[in-house]
Amino acid sequence: CGYGCAHQAVPPISQPRSFTAEEWEQWNQTPEGSAQYHWWADWIPTHEGQVWCYNKRIEARCVVDGMIRQWGLDTLCSGEGVIDIGGDPGFLAAELLRSGIHTTVVDPAFGYAGKQDHLTSSFLQDPSIWHRVRAGAVPLRILREPFDDVFIGDPEKQQLLQGTSALVSLYPDEGTNSIMKFSAAKAMRMAMIPCNECAQYFPPHEPTYEGFVRQLLLNDRYYLQHFGQRVPVVREMLCGTPFCRVLLQRSPPREMAWGAADNRNGNYKAHKSLKRPAHNDTSYDW
Repeated sequence: CGYGCAHQAVPPISQPRSFTAEEWEQWNQTPEGSAQYHWWADWIPTHEGQVWCYNKRIEARCVVDGMIRQWGLDTLCSGEGVIDIGGDPGFLAAELLRSGIHTTVVDPAFGYAGKQDHLTSSFLQDPSIWHRVRAGAVPLRILREPFDDVFIGDPEKQQLLQGTSALVSLYPDEGTNSIMKFSAAKAMRMAMIPCNECAQYFPPHEPTYEGFVRQLLLNDRYYLQHFGQRVPVVREMLCGTPFCRVLLQRSPPREMAWGAADNRNGNYKAHKSLKRPAHNDTSYDW
């Protein structure tokens, strides 16, 4: 198939569906759901909670800076802008907007998890964000829906999906396979940090985070074969982030940071002396 696999890739294991916004609202009305919401809401204003928020902003900034370096600011500001999947409570959307990139957050849990902090919420609600994005663009849209097959197949979402400049998601949980599948089918720009705390998704044959990342790369091979595409996901290493350093990204060929294959050593000749192995299961700096 051209991606270093000797055998036909097997179909990925299905992940459980995401809650809808209505289900999140109902969950918050249960004793367990209410306790979870208030735990976060009471913790966020504390010193420890604000340190966590500060670090989440650093993480989001690292990802956005990497997207801009990889794909270009003009590209990300084009069309419908970036879709931020699972973007509650808005750290990533805020950093995209700070860079002038209009954003659509797709997350049924947005506002229901108790993780909002005052600084981020105030920025997202500030009318001045309209002056940060290009003329005619809506700076921020929030769709409280799961990113799944229903969303992808919704006729009302086709303009958004076809016009988006990139998909991005930090710890997408149940949405992971849908993001991988859709971006593979469309050979679409994508950046994603797989959830390192979702042990329920770790493969039984290698029940570790590393095993989960490897399985996602194998899943990508299957999707590429299934859809007849040749734009694989590449594993990157985030620099300067205080949390998980693994990032998976997909870039159209003309936007790759490397050129033709070096037949002598199996590596790609990269711009600025950066060399990347031909296989997509090796870490690089993002």
